[in-house]
Amino acid sequence: MSTTKNRINYKTSWLIDETASRSHITNVLQEVRQRYAIIDKHVLELGCGIGTNLQIFANWNHVNGVEGLESAVQEARARGIETLHANLELPLSLENRSVDWILCIDVLEHLLNPTVCLESAYRILREDGQLIINVPNHFDWRGRIHVLLGSGIDSQRYFPDSPHWEYPHVRFFQRESIEALLLKSGFIVQEDLSARFTSFPKMVTLSRAGLATPLLSLQRRWPDLFSAGFFLICRKIL
Repeated sequence: MSTTKNRINYKTSWLIDETASRSHITNVLQEVRQRYAIIDKHVLELGCGIGTNLQIFANWNHVNGVEGLESAVQEARARGIETLHANLELPLSLENRSVDWILCIDVLEHLLNPTVCLESAYRILREDGQLIINVPNHFDWRGRIHVLLGSGIDSQRYFPDSPHWEYPHVRFFQRESIEALLLKSGFIVQEDLSARFTSFPKMVTLSRAGLATPLLSLQRRWPDLFSAGFFLICRKIL
């Protein structure tokens, strides 16, 4: 395992503070765990933070994480999550084809070279293994309006206290570009759950009014405009 110092641009305090606001992610992970019957599997998370996502799978599976921020590693371990401190932008010395599921949730946008992380995922996953990723969409219709109004690069105000020269997100994805990166790294999208993160305001109210179907049609037709993020389940290309 390389001991090269990580380039870390986020804080453990942020990860702790945002836990309550991430139910949109944890709810979908719960759904995926149940629907795919993820039981008695080895689940690994690349960029596991303080272990919140892995706790969803821990009661039924062997779980462990990889995290670049040392204080987050200590917090995850304190929460009972076996966590390795390592740099995701370097090849990971984890066993080939040893994991059934890999999570990579809101990580790739923080990496200068996300390809290295995905290449590690490909190598570590078993042949029938699956990868779950999520990346935010900065430039949906709301973000584009905010940019026009002078928001700068943080169009969604994810990090309002960070100056632009230290903004934690260094990669910005569209639906087509994240799929191209996955394909380059040996993955094909098996299921797209981005519709769970539509950026329409008052979506619950609109759905009750019978507008869910046309709105979701718009989201599928123009995901870059109407998705708050791209949540994808992928499988390896063998």
